[in-house]
Amino acid sequence: MNEIGIAKLRGVVRRRRIPILVAVVGVLGVSIAILSQVPPQYKANAVIRATEVQPAKDYVPPIVAEQIGERLKSLRLTVMARPIVAEAAKNLGLFTHSKQSPEAVVDDIRSRMDVKLEGEDTYLLTYSDPSPERAKAIVNQVAALFMKNTVERREQVASATTQALKAEVDALKPELDQAEKAVRDFKVAHYGALPEQEEGNLRTLDQTTMEINIQSTNLDADQERRRLILTSAMSPLRHQEETLASALYAARTHYTDDNPEVATIRAEYNKVKASRIAEEKELLARTRRANPELIAIEGEIGRSKAILAGLRERQTEFRKRVQATAANGQGLAVLSSRYDGLKDQYGMTLSHLRDAQLAERIEHGLSSLRFDLVEGASLPTGSASLNRPLMAAAALVGALLAGLGLGFALDAADDKIRDAEQVRQAAPETPILACVPHTSFRAGSGPKAEA
Repeated sequence: MNEIGIAKLRGVVRRRRIPILVAVVGVLGVSIAILSQVPPQYKANAVIRATEVQPAKDYVPPIVAEQIGERLKSLRLTVMARPIVAEAAKNLGLFTHSKQSPEAVVDDIRSRMDVKLEGEDTYLLTYSDPSPERAKAIVNQVAALFMKNTVERREQVASATTQALKAEVDALKPELDQAEKAVRDFKVAHYGALPEQEEGNLRTLDQTTMEINIQSTNLDADQERRRLILTSAMSPLRHQEETLASALYAARTHYTDDNPEVATIRAEYNKVKASRIAEEKELLARTRRANPELIAIEGEIGRSKAILAGLRERQTEFRKRVQATAANGQGLAVLSSRYDGLKDQYGMTLSHLRDAQLAERIEHGLSSLRFDLVEGASLPTGSASLNRPLMAAAALVGALLAGLGLGFALDAADDKIRDAEQVRQAAPETPILACVPHTSFRAGSGPKAEA
């Protein structure tokens, strides 16, 4: 039988109508049974918009250094994070009404949930569930928990930053006080020999040296005047003493000390010297008592010596201060450097703490503006994932294709000879004597030939 195209299809359907019908009915029945067991899926949606509400940085520096544009992609995964989904399921009582473990319930919810980023700052949260009420409740609960947890995390970051800065300020304060006390005690202990006092010490030292020179000059003048006054109180025996001294010297050059002449001159010299000393002592005592000028000069000399002693003592003291200034400057520089460093660090940290406290209060005040639930989930009114008429049509088409496929397969496997052409192909040397046409007998009619 040489059939092609529509003729082939008709022939297969005519010859294999029973198997084709059985296959169509079987596949269609199985498909209908499966479709009847698949529950409808209802999809609930919620739209969440993330906003970056923050005062100008010139007024309040941000304490949470996360920008919405940089963290939206990672934040998308946070919406359907396991802790949020688990908390939502717990709040809705899904664990108590399910035979599965809590982990399996959470995994099942997450498998039917999707989050898409729409635009620059908006999320579309979608969840499918056989129960429209449960789909709506889960979407709204997850959205609310996501916004709540994200805002709380930002507030926790702000609070933790403030606490860390406060702890740093509290730790720096004792160190700063200790460093300040060390500088203060050092200045008190070395007061007068500090670097900032060096110029004054040098001026005082120069002035003291000048005063010493003046007082020394005055003292020399007073002493010279006193010597002149006291010279007038010399004994006349001084000339005789000098004469005897010359004679004694001359005698010793010619004679020994045992010579009677030398002894006589020596005895005379000693007698005159003793008389001269006694007489001058009496004259000096009388002059000091009776001469007012000498009395005044003696007082000036005493005062000048006292002033000189004080000036020399002050000069020595200021020289020590000037010499110790360099060493004290080095020690003070080390203490001051540590104090200045701690002071700057403390001031900067205290400034950051004030900014952080202000930012923390602002973060708490702006918490309700961080996210905007543009559209909450509403109760789904129709199945979103299962179109029964369409699925039935698809099942019918599949059943017809399966039946035709079975018919063509059976027909291809059939090796019966049905026309002269197949005889020629099977036995080309066998002659064909006659061909009996296909006949069909119907009630009330005679034989009818078919081509």
